[in-house]
Amino acid sequence: MLESLAFALVKTFITFMFTQHLEHAQSVRIEGAPGWYYQQTVDHICDSGSAYGGLDAVEGAKAAARKQMVVRLDKALEIVVYENFRDRIDPIERALVTRFKQDENLPVFVESAVIYENIEYREKRSTAYARVCIPKERLQVYQEERVGKLKKAVTLHHRDRAFDEMDADMKDFPK
Repeated sequence: MLESLAFALVKTFITFMFTQHLEHAQSVRIEGAPGWYYQQTVDHICDSGSAYGGLDAVEGAKAAARKQMVVRLDKALEIVVYENFRDRIDPIERALVTRFKQDENLPVFVESAVIYENIEYREKRSTAYARVCIPKERLQVYQEERVGKLKKAVTLHHRDRAFDEMDADMKDFPK
């Protein structure tokens, strides 16, 4: 039961991300930005960011792109759960879905997984541009590991609760 739900969560999330990716793969051109800005690649999820200022704006653009990636992945989790798993009645399944939706390590994962595909500073505009990408396989492995840990944690929690209930019931029996 939990195994199939865990597999469905990851598969649906990855499918959604790459369906959304293909929809966003349409050419988006922003006046004054480099040609690669907001462009996607075939096997990656990419996001872009920009910042104004001197050369220090390069770090700001990189940070903005990473932040945008976290927001995009977080929104995708919300949408996938809402559209596909919101009607779960079983408390164990609901606990797994709820915990899947709340990924507190997402910013750390993004920080460690992104590849800086492009970074450019335009001196005339005093603007830096950056594009970060995460390979599809890396995102899938992360989500599969995450849902495996969540599944185990939820199962252990419910097992412990069952033992607690059994202990409480045993106290009611005479010795």
